Amino acid sequence: MFNRRELTLLRAMYQRGTVTAAAAASNMTQPAASALLRDMEIRLGFALFSRESRRLQLTSQGRTLIPEVLNALAGIEAVDRLAGDIRQGALSRLAVGAVAIAASSLLPPALAAMRQRHPSVTTTVRAGTALEIIEMAVDHRIDLGIIIGSPADLTRVGSQTLSPLSLYAVMRPDHTWAGRSALTLDMVAAASPVVLATALPAGRATRQATEGQGLVFQPIIEVAQSSTACALASEGLGIAIVETLGARYAQRQGLLARHLLTLSDPVLALVWAHDRALSDAARYLQQCLQDQAQQQL
Repeated sequence: MFNRRELTLLRAMYQRGTVTAAAAASNMTQPAASALLRDMEIRLGFALFSRESRRLQLTSQGRTLIPEVLNALAGIEAVDRLAGDIRQGALSRLAVGAVAIAASSLLPPALAAMRQRHPSVTTTVRAGTALEIIEMAVDHRIDLGIIIGSPADLTRVGSQTLSPLSLYAVMRPDHTWAGRSALTLDMVAAASPVVLATALPAGRATRQATEGQGLVFQPIIEVAQSSTACALASEGLGIAIVETLGARYAQRQGLLARHLLTLSDPVLALVWAHDRALSDAARYLQQCLQDQAQQQL
């Protein structure tokens, strides 16, 4: 339904907020950009933007559409880069997807090790939720993905479990419970913790473990990333419950982490497309990630 010119304009509108700025970023005149936006809205049958305080704001329908617009344009641009590599005889590009906490902990040292063996490989890192990364692998938008997911998630892709995960309580060094060498889930649950959102595998596991012990699940704050939960704990907003990678991140930030329980689901896993052979660089990165999981977890 959209061509590249339209996708480019929608991305620029999302990023710039005004037709004039978006038109300039898209190498278009302002009247042409306005006309193109009107044409897209007529074809779609709903408004993409509404004017508020002299700026255009995405409507709820537009906000729903934008993530797929960004993904589609990223895919087109990836094809362009790949075609350029092929023309130059240098097919040396690697796309990696990772959930945020893995992208900031497990992935950097693994990429550093991979680049020592494959220094000419250009790497693109894409962040997303586990389900988004699985979709990227299925659609061949990434070569390799790192997710926190359940066995059911992994049926659509090739996969390798890197490590089981645990739940940890994270707190400041001056917290009342800092002197305790061990904590229990019932203690932390009763303290109205900061938790990961239940839309996330680790957040869902936290709720299931809490309610499975007959406890009341009553967090004070739910967040979308382990690093955010740790930041809130650091500000004194309470104890945070995070998974293993989040606990390691917390310790690097000077926070304390206490093991609560080991999970059978979800796991830390690698994913890739069933119908696509991994390149030498991707296979070596796979080994480096496995090594890092053994060292860190």
